[in-house]
Amino acid sequence: MSYKIVTSFVLLMAVFGNKTVFADEQLRARNDAIIVRAIERMDGYDFKNDQHVTDAITRHMERVAGTQEYLDLAKKFRPAGMEKQLQHLILNGPSDNSKSQAAMLLLEAASGKSSLSELIHSKDVNASSSVARILGIVGNDSAHYLLIDAAENIDLSFEVRKQSILGLAKNGKGQNLILKSASENRLPADMRLLAGGLLTRSNNEAIKERAGRILPQPQTKDTAPIAPIDQLAAMKGTIDQGRKLFEGVGTCSNCHIVNRNGKEVGPDLSEIGSKLSREAMYIAILDPSAGISHNYENHSVLTNDGQVVNGLKISDTDQEIVIRTVDAIEKRIAKDEVELIKKSDKSIMPENLHHAFDQQGLVNIVEYMASLTKK
Repeated sequence: MSYKIVTSFVLLMAVFGNKTVFADEQLRARNDAIIVRAIERMDGYDFKNDQHVTDAITRHMERVAGTQEYLDLAKKFRPAGMEKQLQHLILNGPSDNSKSQAAMLLLEAASGKSSLSELIHSKDVNASSSVARILGIVGNDSAHYLLIDAAENIDLSFEVRKQSILGLAKNGKGQNLILKSASENRLPADMRLLAGGLLTRSNNEAIKERAGRILPQPQTKDTAPIAPIDQLAAMKGTIDQGRKLFEGVGTCSNCHIVNRNGKEVGPDLSEIGSKLSREAMYIAILDPSAGISHNYENHSVLTNDGQVVNGLKISDTDQEIVIRTVDAIEKRIAKDEVELIKKSDKSIMPENLHHAFDQQGLVNIVEYMASLTKK
C-alpha cells in the first residue's frame, strides 16, 4: 500500500472520528492533529472543499495559537481571520524570529499594511516601538514603506521614529529612502543627526558621500568629528563629572532648574532621565533647534521704537505680551508698543554648547542628565 493511500486512509478515519464523536474533546483534539499532519503530507489536496477538514484545521490552529507551530501552519493554510493572531505574535512571540515571520505573513495579507500601521500608531509606545524594530528586521519593501512613513510622522514618539530610522538604515534601499526623505525636507529635524550618523557607516560609498552632504554631523571646537548619536548613547560617563560640567562651563543651570537649583528659562530638568532617551538628550544638546518643546519656542518682539526682545513667550493678552529672556528676566511690553511678533525656528538654547568641552565631557553631562529620574 502506497504512502499516499495510507495517509488518505488515516485522514478519512480521523474525519470519521470527528463526525461521530463529540463528547470527548481530548479525542477530537487528537483527531484534529492527525488531520492536520495528514494534510501537510498530501501535496495537491484541496482541503478547502471539505468543511470537516477545514473545521479541524481551524480548531487545531486555535489550540496552538501563539506558538511557532501556528506560524508554520499559517504559512501553509492561510486561514481566514489570521490577522489578529499574527498581530498578537508580532507583539508577544517567543523570539524575534517568530515575530518577524508573523510580520512577513501579515504584510502578505490583504489588510496587512493597515494592520501593522495601526500597531505602529498605537498609544502604547513600547508596543509600537517593538513593531517598528521588528519591521526593521523584516527589511522588505513593504516594511520600508511603513517605516519611512513612521519616521516622517512627527506626531509619533521619538522612540518609535528612532526604531524606524534604525530599521531603514540596515540596508541600501532603506538608506536611500532616508536620504530621499531628508533631501525633500520630510525627515523631522530630531531624526537627522541619528540618521546621518548611521549612514556615514554605510558599505555603499555613494550613500556615505550623499549622507555627508545632506545630513552633516556635528564636530568639536577643533573640527574633530563627534561619534554618531547611536554610538554616543552606548558610551558610559561619570555622573559627578557631568554634574560639575552641567553647573559650570556647560552653563546649563543658567536656563534650567534641577531640583530647585538654576534659572527657569527652559524646561525643568529635574526628572529628564525619566522622560528622554539618551539619544534624544544628545540631539537636544548638539542640535537644540531640532526638537523644540511646545511652549518653549523662541519669539522675537519688535517694538515701535526699534527695540528687539528675544525669549520665551510667557503670556499674550490684549493688553501686553510677556517675554522671558535668556537671563530669566520677564519683560512686559504693552500691546500698543508692539510692531511685530515673530516665532523663530531657532531654539533659545545656544548652539555649539558642546564646544565648551570634549566628547567625554559631553558623555558625562548626558550620564548626569540620565540620572535625573522621577523620585
